[in-house]
Amino acid sequence: MVGEWHRQAGSLYERVHQQYVGGARKLEALINELIGEEEGINYLSATARAKDPESFLAKASKPHPDDPARPKYDDPLNQITDLVAARVITFLAEAVDRVCEVIEDEFEVVEHTDMGAHTRAQGVFGYASRHYLVRLNAHRRELPEYAVLKNLTMEIQVRTAVQHAWAEFEHDIRYKLDIPADRRPEFDRRFLLAAALMELVDNEFTEIDRLYRELAATEPDKTPRDLTTATLTTYLTRRYPDAPHAKTNHYAWILGVLARLGVTTEEQLTDLLAGIDSSAVQAAMTHRFPAGTVRRLDDDLLAAKGTAYVDLFPDEERRQKILRGRLKALGRAGITEP
Repeated sequence: MVGEWHRQAGSLYERVHQQYVGGARKLEALINELIGEEEGINYLSATARAKDPESFLAKASKPHPDDPARPKYDDPLNQITDLVAARVITFLAEAVDRVCEVIEDEFEVVEHTDMGAHTRAQGVFGYASRHYLVRLNAHRRELPEYAVLKNLTMEIQVRTAVQHAWAEFEHDIRYKLDIPADRRPEFDRRFLLAAALMELVDNEFTEIDRLYRELAATEPDKTPRDLTTATLTTYLTRRYPDAPHAKTNHYAWILGVLARLGVTTEEQLTDLLAGIDSSAVQAAMTHRFPAGTVRRLDDDLLAAKGTAYVDLFPDEERRQKILRGRLKALGRAGITEP
């Protein structure tokens, strides 16, 4: 009986699998847009995938725990919640919190599990990922471009690169190897030790970031320096000491913008931003989350150049619209001409 359901479920998913592949692409693009382009969070990767047919088949054909004669899932396409799943990997633990804030603000959260809080409550070390079951918010459900995701519950996991390495390796060992019962305590002990070290590494990365910011904040020498990705990163860390770091490619992007303004040295950038009260600029903005270093510079350049800055992006209609909105906010605050 379960065998027949096994075949029916597999055949059903085979017919619609490509729809979920397209949905995964949409979810991946949306997450990258939200946390990267809009919020400027520094993260390693954000990827999404559709559950492959073989994996779906294995899950959909599981027998019911109370009645092995019938399947666990009566309606697998609606009951299995990871047909489309995304994973965001960050460098620092603080970025995990920022990504989670975006998810909670931009999606309808069906369920949230903080694995780290769970292990800490037990007084042990272990997996510290954040797991969400989400649906599109009401606005996006009405947009034609998200039709394939309209009624779908999706999974999003958020964790650091260190946690990701531990989780992937642990999964490969525990679920792909039949460990004899008498050897399991040895494996458990070593994974527990690795989990403790994993937490230590995440904490040390956070401390290294703090030390870097402290060093970057020291007064630089007066030697004129050309702007490169490295020198600009340090310059912006010094100018915005409390702002989160941006992705490396965002620094490269803003370097290109500065070049279009004729700004190629730290001295020229300092002169351009002279008289700009960055705190006042941020107070006038409507950013939902703390802006990263590149976003802070983007806002200050807008305050310094006004409509001339908007005109730097003639072929980017969406960006021009965003900048005009910010420019109006600066005008209302009396920072630029309204």
